Amino acid sequence: MINIALVSTKPLSRGDQTREALLSAALDAFGRSGFDAASTRTIAEAAGVNQALIGYHFGGKQGLYLGVFEHIVYRMQGRMAPVAEEVLRRLDAAPEDPVQRRDLALGLMLDMFDAYTDLISEASAAGWVRLVLREQQDPTEAFALLYDNIFSRLLALFGRLVALAAGLDVASESCRIRTLMILGQVLIFFIARGTTARYLEWGPPGPDTIAVIKQQFRLVLASQFSQGVAAA
Repeated sequence: MINIALVSTKPLSRGDQTREALLSAALDAFGRSGFDAASTRTIAEAAGVNQALIGYHFGGKQGLYLGVFEHIVYRMQGRMAPVAEEVLRRLDAAPEDPVQRRDLALGLMLDMFDAYTDLISEASAAGWVRLVLREQQDPTEAFALLYDNIFSRLLALFGRLVALAAGLDVASESCRIRTLMILGQVLIFFIARGTTARYLEWGPPGPDTIAVIKQQFRLVLASQFSQGVAAA
C-alpha cells in the first residue's frame, strides 16, 4: 500500500503547503508536457517556491512525478473504496436464487458505474486524465501505482459482477473483455472529449451531461443483458 498521510482537519504546515503547491503545479506541467519536457524550474515557478524545495520534499524530478501519482491514487481510493466495500458487503449477503443474484449483480454494476463516472469526471476536471493517459500509452513506474492500487482492484470487482450477471467464468477471457468494454463506455467521453463534444454539441462535462451519460448507460446495459435492468 502507498504510505500517504490521512487527510487532517488541522491547518497545513508551511511544508505541507509547499508539497501541495508543488504537486498541483507538477500535475499540470507533467500532464501538458510529459515527464521529459516539463522542467523543475517551471514547476517551481508555478508553485511559487524555490526550485531546491523539489529535491528537499521529493528527492528530485522523478520523486515528484511519483508523488503526483501517489496523490492521484490516494484521491481515487478515497472515492472508490467505500463503494467497493458496500458492493462486497452486498455480494457476501447475496441470495441463493440465481435470478435474484443476477439482478443484484446488475444493480451493483450500475452503482459502480455511477461512482466510476463521477470519479472520471472529477479526474478530468482536476487534470488527472491527461496525465493518466500518458502513462497508459507509455507505462513507467508510475503506472504500476495506478494499476496495482486502483485499476486491478476495480476491474476484479466489476468483472465479478459481469460474471455473475452474464453467467461467465470470472477468470475467462470473455468475461475480462466484456468488463473492459463495459467500463470503456464511459471513458470515451473523457479520453476523446474533442470528438464527443463536437459530435454531441456539448461543452465541458457538467452535472447535466454526466446525468445523461448515466441514464444512457442504463439503456445500454439493458440491451447487453437479457433482463434485470430497468430502462427508466
